[in-house]
Amino acid sequence: MKKHSLARSLLSSLLIMLFLSTGLVSFAQHKENVTLKFPVWNPATLEILKELNIPAEYKKVQPNVTIEFELFKEVDYENTMKIRNAANELPDILPLQAKWLENFKDSLLPLNDLQATKANLFATDYAINGTIVGLPESMFNEFVWYRKSIFNEYNIAIPKTWGEFIEAAKKIKKGNKYIPICMGGKDAWPDYPFNEFMPALVANNGSLWNVMATQDGPFSKDQPFYKAYAQIMDLYNAKVMGPDPLGVSWDQAKMLFGSGKGAMLASGQWFIADLESMTNGDLSDIGAFFLPVREKETEPFNVISMVENFYCIPRNSRHIEEVKDFYNWWFSKDIYVKRMTKYKMASTLKGITIDIGPIFKEAYKEPDLNFVVFMEGNEDYNKIMNAIKFDVKALGQEMMAGKNLNQMMNDLNKKWKNARSRLGIK
Repeated sequence: MKKHSLARSLLSSLLIMLFLSTGLVSFAQHKENVTLKFPVWNPATLEILKELNIPAEYKKVQPNVTIEFELFKEVDYENTMKIRNAANELPDILPLQAKWLENFKDSLLPLNDLQATKANLFATDYAINGTIVGLPESMFNEFVWYRKSIFNEYNIAIPKTWGEFIEAAKKIKKGNKYIPICMGGKDAWPDYPFNEFMPALVANNGSLWNVMATQDGPFSKDQPFYKAYAQIMDLYNAKVMGPDPLGVSWDQAKMLFGSGKGAMLASGQWFIADLESMTNGDLSDIGAFFLPVREKETEPFNVISMVENFYCIPRNSRHIEEVKDFYNWWFSKDIYVKRMTKYKMASTLKGITIDIGPIFKEAYKEPDLNFVVFMEGNEDYNKIMNAIKFDVKALGQEMMAGKNLNQMMNDLNKKWKNARSRLGIK
């Protein structure tokens, strides 16, 4: 039995190495003409996929399969897919964010045995009750993007602590020429680098949501969530996000930064595609640094890492085998490296590294970096979250509007405790 087990293990390893090193994808040709609709929620991503000529490239592999892109607004995407799911009309190719997997899990096909799954570094980490329902495409970090010329104009060094970060923004505000930090607060979600990720950074625990699900008072002053939100409130109270951050959309905020009217913007590694589009590829004045949440330089420099864009297959798809073959090709070396190099994202595949470019390399030179991999909440957390309509991004909007922090946290503790009791969560 041991010999057979060893042989199977060696064969599996050999297949993965072949899959990664050569990009070889082997599958039967489909005779039926099939169109696979491919939803995308980021215009910059769509431009890259068109530039790489994905539909034509896949035609070389499967002449009878047509890939057809559909563009959605990110703010509408999840609800649109929920509506389509209820009508049994999900697209065959189904990208989802990690936080949406739990809500769609019952409608997704297990991918444990897929060839591409075996080559993925993180797929098993995001399995739900042992079932892999999505293949993560990319890993990225969160940054504060900044204009080098503005930092030079005000003689500002890259901030190393939270206090230095706020002081840098205040110094730019005092000059009355630029918006220190561009914030699209009107859309709520752009405050996520602060309101969603900072509690996990303060706790040095990417699974903080799961810990909170076991507590009656996770918003108390001695807890990481409160400590992080106290820091965030200091930032919002400094009024360094323009005269009306709640009246500015994400599109407006990024255009302000892209046109040089803003000094900083907090966002993910993915934002580089937007910047390249807005600056016609001239990133000479753009830099990036990690958000310094720590209070002292002697403390570890915790930074968020994200694993995202999970490729799933609906259980009710009429073209399951065609989508499986597409995913095996989609995650094979040649096309994957080309795509990730364009995205400037890190690899989620075994044995593959991506050249992410000089802007990020400079940020990674920071000593004592401690990468905190952010995980979405488990079933208990999601039950509580849904029961009390817990929305960290909406909390950010309330904080920008001036709501009292202590009152917010006390109210949340009461709601959280009652929900845990009502739901029978221990």
